[in-house]
Amino acid sequence: MFNLLKNSFLELKKPKTIVICGFLLAMSLILNTQAIKLGNTKLITFSFIANSTAGFLFGPFVAGLLGGTTDVLTHMMSPKGNYFFGYTFNAILGGVLYGMFLYRKIYGSKKIVLRIVICKILISIFVNLIFGTLWTAMYAGKGFFVLLPARITSELITVPVHCIVMFIILKTVNKVYYQLNFDNDFDNIKN
Repeated sequence: MFNLLKNSFLELKKPKTIVICGFLLAMSLILNTQAIKLGNTKLITFSFIANSTAGFLFGPFVAGLLGGTTDVLTHMMSPKGNYFFGYTFNAILGGVLYGMFLYRKIYGSKKIVLRIVICKILISIFVNLIFGTLWTAMYAGKGFFVLLPARITSELITVPVHCIVMFIILKTVNKVYYQLNFDNDFDNIKN
């Protein structure tokens, strides 16, 4: 566990990490504004794509940092009410979980599908249902158990969609990342 965090932290020394994370941050800010809506509630959002990609490529530390930065910048760009740190905590925790489950995993193996599913279920239960509902209850002044049923229904719909999208995106990212040999190209640049 410690080595995983240490290796992820060391990724920040590489220029390619900063460049790709800048791209992922921009992508996440755009995706944060897009959602498939059902009525007045957001049903499916795609901002998780950038965080899961950062977790897959660079580990839990970088993905958590990206998630927190994205949340703060999203609020600064288009504030919807007062800033609440609980949601930033959720973004950081989600990134850390993506990194813990997906970092440096061989994509071709069948275990990656299981890792994606387990990761999304854990994020759904702990980050979205427990913490997310708690933060919303605290922020909106409503009861936790009043909000929970609608959030459970939403998560039951989003988890399978997110798993399928993650599998497709990470498969493509893995192929492009290693075909372009990013590990060697960026790391060997000398001033």
